[in-house]
Amino acid sequence: MKIIFLVFVFSFTLFAAHIDEFASNMGYYRDYNKALSQAKKEDKVIMLVIIGDYCPWCRKFERKTLQRAKVAINVQNNFIPLIVDKNYDKDKYPARFSTQIVPTVYYIEPKKEQQLFQSLGYIKRDEYQEQLNGIFKSYQGMKK
Repeated sequence: MKIIFLVFVFSFTLFAAHIDEFASNMGYYRDYNKALSQAKKEDKVIMLVIIGDYCPWCRKFERKTLQRAKVAINVQNNFIPLIVDKNYDKDKYPARFSTQIVPTVYYIEPKKEQQLFQSLGYIKRDEYQEQLNGIFKSYQGMKK
C-alpha cells in the first residue's frame, strides 16, 4: 500500500512540475483570478487552456502548437494565457469552464467574463494561428 501511495505522490509531483515549468517558460498564468486581473488592466482576452495530466494530445498541443515561436509571440502579444489541469486545478478556475474534453481552450472576454469562443482538441500550429488571429480581430471589433 505504501508503494502505491508513493508512486501516486511521485507521479503527481512530476506532473505538477511539468505544468508549472511549462507555464513559467511560456509566460502563462496558473490562476484564473490573477489572469483576469491582468486581462482587465490590459484589455485583452483570457486564453484559458485546460489540459489533463494523462492526455497525450495535450502534450502534443503544448509541444507542436503552443511552444512554436509564431504562436507563442501571438499569444503573448494579444492574449492573457492561462493553463490549468482539469482535475488538479479545479480551485484555480471557474467551474462553468469545466470540460470533459482536453485539451480545451476557452477565450474569455475580461469585463463580463463571457466566453467568446471555445476550441476543442488538438489543433495544428497554422490552424491555431488563424484561430488566434480571428479571435483577436473579433475582440478588437467588439471594442469599437
